[in-house]
Amino acid sequence: MKDMNFLRYSAGRCLKEMSIKFDITGDGEFAEAMEKAMKQFPASAEKVLRKEARNIAEDLGTRVNAEAKGHHWKAKDSEEEPVRLAESFRQGKVIRSGTNYTVAVTTKAPHYHLYEEGHDLVTHNRKNRWGKGKPGTGRKVGKVYAKKTVGKYMARRSEYSEAIGQELLNSILEDAGFDS
Repeated sequence: MKDMNFLRYSAGRCLKEMSIKFDITGDGEFAEAMEKAMKQFPASAEKVLRKEARNIAEDLGTRVNAEAKGHHWKAKDSEEEPVRLAESFRQGKVIRSGTNYTVAVTTKAPHYHLYEEGHDLVTHNRKNRWGKGKPGTGRKVGKVYAKKTVGKYMARRSEYSEAIGQELLNSILEDAGFDS
């Protein structure tokens, strides 16, 4: 079973249709600016991905807040009040693997996958006075259906991949010194 405590958002997904190759000859101002743009690509990609991960974490928080009323979680060894599930989403680090850049949006809520994927309701395992299990305990009595909040959100969010790719290109050109 896939653990839904994280989701990944990749720059490669945004840039599949966008392939940029340059052969620069000469030593003019344009050639220097393009060299600078090529060197600036990793930093620009990380900056745009971090921004998108922050936006996704905020959007998921508001979406879960609307859908998961009453769902809270409490951190281990914490005497504070329970935290709303919507406040548990965090942006991870940008990881570079070859030409792919990936950032994870995670949740700190330990049981979020039960909300996301659904689960069976099972009776508690009670014991009799001799410490042995009572008959009829540990049986399935119902089902909590999956909410699939992240999947629905990411399906809707995929429409913006072209805009994210354009934002990345604008960021690279801006960092290289070109006017937009």
